[in-house]
Amino acid sequence: MPITGSKARKEPDLLSLRIFDNPLLLNDQSSFPLASITVIEIKRPMRDDMEEGEDKDPIQQSLGYLELVRNGKAKTQKGLLIPESQSIPGYCYVLCDLTATMVKRCKSANLTVTADGMGYFGYNNSYKAYVEVISFNQLVRSARERNRAFFDVLGLPSD
Repeated sequence: MPITGSKARKEPDLLSLRIFDNPLLLNDQSSFPLASITVIEIKRPMRDDMEEGEDKDPIQQSLGYLELVRNGKAKTQKGLLIPESQSIPGYCYVLCDLTATMVKRCKSANLTVTADGMGYFGYNNSYKAYVEVISFNQLVRSARERNRAFFDVLGLPSD
């Protein structure tokens, strides 16, 4: 995995490092004024084996990746170390089905259920990170709603 320099099989599904005025993944300079770190963890549909611990808990996995970057143990694609910075805002998103074990993990992480019941969200004080768990159904529904007007203008079916 070139972005973290890790030889381990554990890796984030998506990792976005946004910086002011210069996208980090395309940057070849040595200074990195990071604006935020976003980790997206995607789980297989209908997976119902979530357990406590970083190996089986996608929330803990995403927070672990966030910590890896903050602690200066990650590299850019070009092999440059990302400087340690504990103050970088962190955003962790987990895309998965809300199976019984995933709901249990969300409750254990002290996350709040969304108004529509299709996700969870909250702030983890220990990691200084916003965490959101989004069900696949919610993701598809939101995308459909967001793009409905655009599809209508193009004359494309939106359902």
